[in-house]
Amino acid sequence: MLKSVFVVIVVFGAAACAAPTPNGLVVQDGAYEVEVVIEGFERAWGLDFLRPHEDGMALVTERTGSLFLVDLESGDRQEVGGEVPSVVARGQGGLLDVAVHPDFGEGDNHWIYLTYSGANEAGNAYATHLGRARLNANEPALHDFEVLFVAEPFDSSNGHFGSRIVFNPDGYLFMSSGDRRQRDSAQDLSSGWGKIFRFNDDGSIPSDNPFVGVDGAVDAIYTYGHRNPQGLAIHPISGALWQNEHGERDGDEINIIDTPGGNYGWPVATYAREYPTGRPINDFPHERDDIVNPIFWWDGTRYDDGQSGFPPSGMAFTSAGLFMGNLANQYLGWFDLQGTDRSDAEILGETRIVGGYGRVRDVRSPDHSDMLYILIDDDDAPLLRVRVLE
Repeated sequence: MLKSVFVVIVVFGAAACAAPTPNGLVVQDGAYEVEVVIEGFERAWGLDFLRPHEDGMALVTERTGSLFLVDLESGDRQEVGGEVPSVVARGQGGLLDVAVHPDFGEGDNHWIYLTYSGANEAGNAYATHLGRARLNANEPALHDFEVLFVAEPFDSSNGHFGSRIVFNPDGYLFMSSGDRRQRDSAQDLSSGWGKIFRFNDDGSIPSDNPFVGVDGAVDAIYTYGHRNPQGLAIHPISGALWQNEHGERDGDEINIIDTPGGNYGWPVATYAREYPTGRPINDFPHERDDIVNPIFWWDGTRYDDGQSGFPPSGMAFTSAGLFMGNLANQYLGWFDLQGTDRSDAEILGETRIVGGYGRVRDVRSPDHSDMLYILIDDDDAPLLRVRVLE
């Protein structure tokens, strides 16, 4: 296995907003150390760490359908066998995210959770699935796999599946789903598209979910009005769930999912614009009292170097700030974050790091320190270990 350590200095010119807007962005210089842990992943998508973190083991998904157990110290990897679910790897679909139960390794708890695009019985339509299985890390293999939830309806479209999963400090499992490129579905409470869901760890629905008992509504829904959320992370101080999602032409967002039952806007209120014309799509979020506003967004005025938005994927917090993968522009965004919740959170600046490897699909930190692990979305791509230099 190739393992190399080097320091990269990334320098960009300062960027200023075209007009005064909340949370104006300045692109800064950045320095970091990066190490190739292992090479050869095919369209890697999700990563999580086995507990305890000190053991240095992680699970990595490939969108093409494979799950790997990786030794982060030696760089060795083994493909996980057994009851790995059958996925439909078409378009943006396939084997997506992975989450390890927070009590993994305690007693007989060996649960891991997966999201993936799966087919209906006829095999001609697809939906985002949530499943769990027991991991035997010695084989390694999955056992006792069960489907916990399907974000119906099924559809022949192969885009906007989402999907990230994460546990919060209270032990609830959150899952995101995309709007499947059908805008109005995100506002439809009878649809599993364009939503954030909340579950108990066995897949059952918490009794205080906001739409439990609402006629026609999917009772797993926690928030709605999302376009294609591909990043979820828990703030290490507040414990709040943070999320990012893709806009259309601009309109990418960072949200705090702190309003159960909240409407986060898409497509009735958004900073995004139409792809063909550049015209605004309906209202702006700040114009409506019934919309939960993003805490940060891209509206075409953030940069002066030709970059118009921030097509986001995985996100993570460390002691140095907030980190998010940028897909189209192929770098890791390091955001200088002040405050912890909606009342005082503010992004002061951005540093572009880990450029030149490809599309940054996922980023995770095992202990919210200065260490990050980065997955690159490409053929024959590496898993990177990154230490930011403050």
